[in-house]
Amino acid sequence: MLAKLQVSPINSYIDEEVNIKVMGCMENTEVSIYATTFDETQKKFTSYATFIVPSDRIVDVATQKPVKGTYDTVDASGLFWSMMHTESKWDDYYEKKNSNKVSITLVLKVNGIEQDSLTIQRFFYRDEDVTKETVAHQNIVGTVFHPKQKGTFPAVIVLSGSDGGMQEHAAALLASKGYTVLALPYFGSEEGVPNNLENIPLEYFQEATDWLREHPAVNGNISLIGYSRGGELALLLGATFDSYKSIIAGVPSAYITAGMKNGIFAPVPSWVFQQKPLPYLKFTYRFSSMVAILKNWIVRRPISYLSIWDNSLKNEAGFSENRIAVEDIHAPLLLITGDDDQLWPSSLYVKMIEDKLKHSKTTHQNRYLYYDNAGHFLSFPYSFVNLPAQVYMNVGGGMTMTFGGSKAANAKASRDSWLKILDFLAENA
Repeated sequence: MLAKLQVSPINSYIDEEVNIKVMGCMENTEVSIYATTFDETQKKFTSYATFIVPSDRIVDVATQKPVKGTYDTVDASGLFWSMMHTESKWDDYYEKKNSNKVSITLVLKVNGIEQDSLTIQRFFYRDEDVTKETVAHQNIVGTVFHPKQKGTFPAVIVLSGSDGGMQEHAAALLASKGYTVLALPYFGSEEGVPNNLENIPLEYFQEATDWLREHPAVNGNISLIGYSRGGELALLLGATFDSYKSIIAGVPSAYITAGMKNGIFAPVPSWVFQQKPLPYLKFTYRFSSMVAILKNWIVRRPISYLSIWDNSLKNEAGFSENRIAVEDIHAPLLLITGDDDQLWPSSLYVKMIEDKLKHSKTTHQNRYLYYDNAGHFLSFPYSFVNLPAQVYMNVGGGMTMTFGGSKAANAKASRDSWLKILDFLAENA
């Protein structure tokens, strides 16, 4: 009897668990399963796990710990989140923004010899479940996804971070759960928005909110989900406009942060309201921090920019005008952070916000998720447990950035926070 992979389902939503088993091997045989996929830029990501066939002669990935591989715990999703860009010394960022399905090829080897292979398809939406619409309404651009069935649904706006563009894949997946979702770009490569995160008027988002509220598939309720700079933006919008039913902010800032040019922080305003630039936190660069960053770049070690934020935040009383007035937010909040965020101190920011809101009217509805050992990329809409977990990014010139955490810790946070996001929306959206 030949060794075979038994995988179910072959076609599934990206958040569904896939059951992977090996059948037809003798007890104590060494079998290895390899997983391979490509991101949107065609970077190749791979993983593997090796098992010893037990007495019942069935290897079940969901219940058996690998003896070696790219992960080392019992985890049905381990082959997916542990995939790495092996051509990079430190792994690399898995690029995914569009709503196209992801193909993952599984290969079975027995004693090092290939015995079987198949390709599974992971979907963010399916045409029979969700409708996709391109938005081009006056100043507003983006993509709307909503359930195929007739009716009106709670709406959500998904806001990207400092990479700009829009998270279509995340919006599509959320629509499959019964929401009308607008992936809304506000800078980046999409036509109709500025190239850089600079002087973005908050009125743009209010216009998009008003437009979405009138969409025929919306019941009038609008919530926000923002991540990183998008999390900062979601809090700022909630403090400025009383328009939102609930707000979810992943790894947000508690302060208005400087703008960005060509992907790099610059001394320019990010946001404008009523034609006036909003004051922003300015950086303080300490010589020792810059030397440490330069040294790591020279020896090709991953670089963290966390020390720059630590330096810049020492004089808190001096930049109170930059703080987002979260006490003016009237909607329930869900804030998500990891204690090893190496991009900026989001766990400190979330704790500041939690302390500020202890006596707010929504305090009993607010939720705060703190994840031990997790980094910057730990939750939806930037992290999915069944896609490669994000820790490092090659930014060019031989430089690699670390965003903190580990693949295992970030994947664990992603799995848990996704369920809590869905629960929060069900209660509050």
